[in-house]
Amino acid sequence: MSNHERLASAGQEIIKASPQLYFDVDVEADGVPGYGSLLSVGAVSPWGETYYSELKPSSERFIKSNRKFCEAHNLERERLMDEGRDPAEAMDELRDWVGDVTTTYEKNRPVFTAFNASFDFPWVDLAMREAELKNPFGIAGYCIKSLANHLSHDYDWRKTAKGNLPAEIVPEGDFTHNALEDAIYQQKIHNALVGKLKQGQELGIL
Repeated sequence: MSNHERLASAGQEIIKASPQLYFDVDVEADGVPGYGSLLSVGAVSPWGETYYSELKPSSERFIKSNRKFCEAHNLERERLMDEGRDPAEAMDELRDWVGDVTTTYEKNRPVFTAFNASFDFPWVDLAMREAELKNPFGIAGYCIKSLANHLSHDYDWRKTAKGNLPAEIVPEGDFTHNALEDAIYQQKIHNALVGKLKQGQELGIL
């Protein structure tokens, strides 16, 4: 077992034992919240249950560079106009799925977790509000990058970038910009980071 795997296993057990249920979530979008469309959502629970949906664009507006990036990763606007889910239906399904998984594991609430939650969370929150649904994640997301700042004794935000994290925290592979694949990859970072912080506490260095 690699050092990453050991850290990830230890971190996963801590996350599973939490009173809350931490869903690792990733989204892809062709703009910024309020200017553009949420195009896909992927989520994974600590026990491995997954959710994925591709959405019909909800706006005629988009940022050209974002649209080009999304289309280069199989989220072509024209295809999604024909094949994408209605955003309100997808959000209703996501809300129910989150609630069911949270209840299954008898947790007191779900937590939206992302590697830069300030980007991902507002997209889901806005889509829930536009669908007139109560966001099951509440009013805020949990940012893995912010958690990673605890590894830096000089409080240097630049060190929270994936490329600057300790090698044992980062799994093999990379983000693919498929929302579900990225949520699963992100979860591996999340697990290992929690394991690393626990290790540091036990050694008295964090």
